[in-house]
Amino acid sequence: MFEWIGAMTGQAVAIEERAPTASVAVDGAAVFLLGAALQFNVLTSSFGLPFQRLSDLLPFLLIPWLGLRRAVLAEAMRNVAPLSGIVVVIAASLVLKAHILAGDVYLTLVLLLYVVQAFILLVLFRDARIESAFCAGLLAGLLGSLAVLLLTSTGASLERFGLAVPTDGLDEDLKLFFQDKLGGLWISGNETGHVFALAGAAALLLSLRYRTKAVYLVYFAALLTSFPLTNNRAGLIMPLLFLAVLMRRNLKAPAILTALGILGALLVAWSVTGEIPLPGTLSQAIERRFAEDTNVSSNVDERFLSGISALQLVVAYPFGVGEVARRSGLQALTGLVTPHNGFVSLALQSGLATLLLLVAGLVRILLAPGAAGPLLTYTALFLIPSLMFEELSVNQYVLFFMALVVASLAIAREPGALRTGPG
Repeated sequence: MFEWIGAMTGQAVAIEERAPTASVAVDGAAVFLLGAALQFNVLTSSFGLPFQRLSDLLPFLLIPWLGLRRAVLAEAMRNVAPLSGIVVVIAASLVLKAHILAGDVYLTLVLLLYVVQAFILLVLFRDARIESAFCAGLLAGLLGSLAVLLLTSTGASLERFGLAVPTDGLDEDLKLFFQDKLGGLWISGNETGHVFALAGAAALLLSLRYRTKAVYLVYFAALLTSFPLTNNRAGLIMPLLFLAVLMRRNLKAPAILTALGILGALLVAWSVTGEIPLPGTLSQAIERRFAEDTNVSSNVDERFLSGISALQLVVAYPFGVGEVARRSGLQALTGLVTPHNGFVSLALQSGLATLLLLVAGLVRILLAPGAAGPLLTYTALFLIPSLMFEELSVNQYVLFFMALVVASLAIAREPGALRTGPG
């Protein structure tokens, strides 16, 4: 497994002349800003714009500009049939949903725009310099988003700056939940934890491509800093796994014994005093989410019930049910409004055919990771566990990476036709 993952950055073979440096610099700056905006995703709706978030506005700017590149137009012409098919499938759910109320088509329309934008980006990412610039932008935006999260924890009111989701009109129980699991730029830690987790794909790519583990270590430190505020456990799974993969040669016996000794001391202190001797917020988060979580059984039952009920809705409404009707339908069946699963929520939101496109894209990537390239491969590996735990099809950051996976179905894979630039 280790060799398979590490080999992703070594698959690059130059098959065409490198683009002029000036052109790469301009495109690199554009995709860097896109990556930063996806993470530091300001709520443009707070300023009266007809877009929920900054990333929803960018396709209207980037598609006409980047889409006119010669390589993009040539790729689109070669693959016009699969690209048109994907667009038609997603667009169909805009009119075939069972219930279309105000706002019901918004996220499906966003997904459609993201897919077109993602196709363009995948062509540009054949130059690894542009792909690296995008990943660097994601990590820069992550640091900004983390700063907002930390600022939110101080009680600062950031809604008027578009840096927090307004909670006016929500019932008190939901408000307490969002205060317990802070979201910063997103509504709750259940979203933010996975947004930060998915950024691990970019950190892993840069660490392996440029042979510097510091990038991933800084990313992981940022993720751990966010945990006491988001309280999101599932978002730690894949970043921890790949940290072990990345650091496996550094895991010598002395380091392992030292870590086990520190862990043992913390457990002894907790068993004797009932408190974990760590900084207050971190200690409370660990106790609440690991040591004192008595809600595990009921949480599993709740997820099973909501998941089964949501699948019944998927079967009943294969073209999607609409966001408002989906929530009210689930609430009527189970008393819950979420299926706790991103795959199921995507089917309810944008139709079963759209879900099948996503699954097909993930399977295609994981069956041929060398042909897919590192960014798509790492994205798939980080994306799947997150989608299994949370309803993330309503999150524009995660929706963008779903679109990237779907758009990859329209990219032909010819032997050797991978990428230029540093591998």
